Order: sequence, then structure tokens, then C-alpha cells
Amino acid sequence: MKKIIYLFIIPLCVFTSSCTMMVKGIAKLVVKDYNDYTHTNVSNIQLVDAKGSTQTFGDLYNGKTVYLYVWDSKELTAEQEQSFQSLKQRFAKYPDVVFANLYLGSDTVANANKLASNASSNEFKEIVKVSDPAPFIIGKDGSILAYKGPKPNDKIVVDYVLYQARTGENGTKAAKRLIRGVDRNEQFKSDQLVDWYTNHFGKVPGDKLSFSLSSTN
Repeated sequence: MKKIIYLFIIPLCVFTSSCTMMVKGIAKLVVKDYNDYTHTNVSNIQLVDAKGSTQTFGDLYNGKTVYLYVWDSKELTAEQEQSFQSLKQRFAKYPDVVFANLYLGSDTVANANKLASNASSNEFKEIVKVSDPAPFIIGKDGSILAYKGPKPNDKIVVDYVLYQARTGENGTKAAKRLIRGVDRNEQFKSDQLVDWYTNHFGKVPGDKLSFSLSSTN
């Protein structure tokens, strides 16, 4: 339903002198569900790797912020894989951030975990039902911080939300701060955001910020 609503709203910008506020309003609609299930802790779910070894999420990723990419088709597309790898490269300098794949199908996939059959894992599988590959950001204590959060190709948004997750901030709160921090000239309002961008991407923001924001059903 979300995607249908957006298709009707976005063209209205063509007929307005300034659509900045409208676009920001739409963006806030996209990110408002990131904090669904933020009271859910996944530390006890059991994961099975390609070799058949089983460990709990908590044992594998204790003290780490995890960008967990979940899908139920056999493989990610080349574009999805490329953007995922690019995101990993940008975060390689943060040792407290790790990236993981979770495949919900029945086959074994290299470099991806599957859910084992236990109560916590089965409950999590009901929560993460996806029609498209979807990312979940898990905090250092095992709590879900972003439910079906920003995708790897949502540059700037995904980087900021994942960066803030390192401090335990949920995805909706972080994304809304970022959205509010962009002015009508498509520039950052605050020195804090300029400094974050400069330090994270290794360059100062351009004359106009360019970033995308997508949703997952």
C-alpha cells in the first residue's frame, strides 16, 4: 500500500514552486516503520552456516552493530550485491560494525546463514517475512534498531542510520534527524551533519545533496 501512495504524491511536486517540504514529508512516511519491533531482541535466535554449524546470534555478534540483509530468493541480484559490497567497504573503518546475510529459503547458500528451528528463530522468521531483500539493523545488545531499514543503495540515509545505530539509536529517530537536517537548498543545516559527512565519506558535501530512500514491503 505504501508504494501506491507514494506514486500519487510524488508527481504533485511538479506543480509546486518548492516541493522540499513535501518530499521531506514523504521521506518521513517511509522511515516511520523502521522502529517496528524495536523491543524485539534476537540474541537467542539460532543461525546455521553453510557448513552446518549452529550458533546463536548473540554468540556470533556480541557487542557488534549488525547490518543483516535478509532475502528469500536463491541469490541477490548483481546490483543488490554490488551496493551491499560498497556499503561494507564504506564501513570497513568501523570495527564495531559487521555485515551478515540471512537466507530464508531451504537451500544452502555460500556466505549466508539460515535460521535453525527453535522457538526464537521461528518467531523471528514470522517477523521478517519479506517479498524483496530487506535489511535489518541489529544493535550491540541484540535489539532490532531498524526493521526493514534503508537499503544498501540508499546512500547517505543508510550510512547515517547505520552509523547512529552504533550508539544504540533506532532507525526512525536517526533518519528523521537526517531528513530534518536538510534545508530547501538541499544542503545540511548543521555543522554536525557536515562534519559527519566529511569524516565518513572523506570529502565535503557538494553544492546539492543527492540521496535516495526506498521502502520494503
